[in-house]
Amino acid sequence: MCEYKEMAKYYDLFYSNKSYDKEVCFLKSLIGNRKTILDIGYETGIHMNLLEKYGYQVDGLDLSKEMLAIAKSRTKGNLFEGNLIDFKTDKEYDAIISMFAVFNHLKDYNEFENGVMNLYKKLNKKGVLIIDLHNGRTNGKKEDDYKDYRRIMTWTFDENTFKERTEINYIINNKIYCDTHVFLIYGINKIKEVLNKHSFKYYIYENYSNNIASNKSKNIQIVIEKE
Repeated sequence: MCEYKEMAKYYDLFYSNKSYDKEVCFLKSLIGNRKTILDIGYETGIHMNLLEKYGYQVDGLDLSKEMLAIAKSRTKGNLFEGNLIDFKTDKEYDAIISMFAVFNHLKDYNEFENGVMNLYKKLNKKGVLIIDLHNGRTNGKKEDDYKDYRRIMTWTFDENTFKERTEINYIINNKIYCDTHVFLIYGINKIKEVLNKHSFKYYIYENYSNNIASNKSKNIQIVIEKE
């Protein structure tokens, strides 16, 4: 996807209105006094950078070499390139976070389960896994201007496949870059089925708050605690 490759250097500009501070405050409330964090899909490293400023030790995992290069300039932790489903490391963490719809890129609930299990194994005892999900279930279009650049997004939701398809056109220096995202939209009952299968202790919140999520929530946060 070009957003994570050719467009990586413009990524922060197009997401400059994202509420990183709110999200990090929510993360802090869940992570508490735990010390070590692994950020799955760290983008350009903004969550990592903010968490480091609060004294956490943060490593990151991402598939994009371009994102890694940008994040390296603003973070202190180790940055790994790899897939959340089969990523291997001997290190265990007090907390693992996956923000900004990384899990929505997975194909199905089998991949979801495999991803959760792989990350859960890398938690220390009393550790916490936090997964942020996009929950789009509508059709729409949005146009934004960022300085001299423009982004046009059109998205459709398929009620049969529970997939959201987003077509994005970036217009930069009179050149058009096209991108497509296909997101799996999760049902809360199906999430619970997977988590209950493994007898996890978990909570499902909405919109970076302590409110319980529903299928109408804009964003969903799954919080799994390792006992």
